Amino acid sequence: MKFIEAFSIKKGDVVALAGAGGKTTTMFAIGQEAIKQGWKVLLTTTTRIFAPEQEQMLKLIIESSPERLLSEIKSNLASFPLVVAGVGLDRENKLKGLDKDFIAELPGTGVDLIIVEADGAAHKPFKAPREGEPVMPDTATLVVPVVGIDCLGKPLNREYTHRPEIIASLASMNIGELVTGQAVARVLLHSQGYGKDISQESRRWLPFINKVESTIALNNAREVAGLLGRGGAKRVAVGAAQAADPVIEVLAF
Repeated sequence: MKFIEAFSIKKGDVVALAGAGGKTTTMFAIGQEAIKQGWKVLLTTTTRIFAPEQEQMLKLIIESSPERLLSEIKSNLASFPLVVAGVGLDRENKLKGLDKDFIAELPGTGVDLIIVEADGAAHKPFKAPREGEPVMPDTATLVVPVVGIDCLGKPLNREYTHRPEIIASLASMNIGELVTGQAVARVLLHSQGYGKDISQESRRWLPFINKVESTIALNNAREVAGLLGRGGAKRVAVGAAQAADPVIEVLAF
């Protein structure tokens, strides 16, 4: 199943990706699906992401002036179906993101779909947000907390998780203990984790359990999804973002 079908993404949506374990891969996969349907797509971040390599169908726009950035996005969407926008590059060649309030200006460029990476995770499969994270645009219509199922069974430390001390606090764990499905569910559902948007009427909340590439991983993902469902999630997607059909199933509760 494709992301657009699984997430019920429509033209006009602003998709915000949070969490860890495959946000950028998921963002570009959704973008590629959308342009195959003839949509004009804008990818950006409210934090920082590695700048993509230029491709035939993709245009990278870096502009610090908000007015010029809007103009550049609008003009380039006429020639490129997929535009990536930021305000600069840092020393690590990471794209500096947009102010979250500026996201509200982007629909005026004529774009059909906006996808925002709203969180950073230092390439770890599991994280908990600190205060002020994720950097969520108010105009987001779909929030997708992402977690890599490969975090299960790993020690709760900086090698395998991002902000382990916050995970420990939210999930009632100790540093060094092995990460469990219960811990993942607690962080995703916690009001100080990724659960603050779970009951918002103005946006959908749909976790994506990523890196499900074996029967064992699928069973583990289903267990986590069940815990999320019992905690209030209405739907949970399970799959592998790098696959041709990235969503194996969507569990409804």
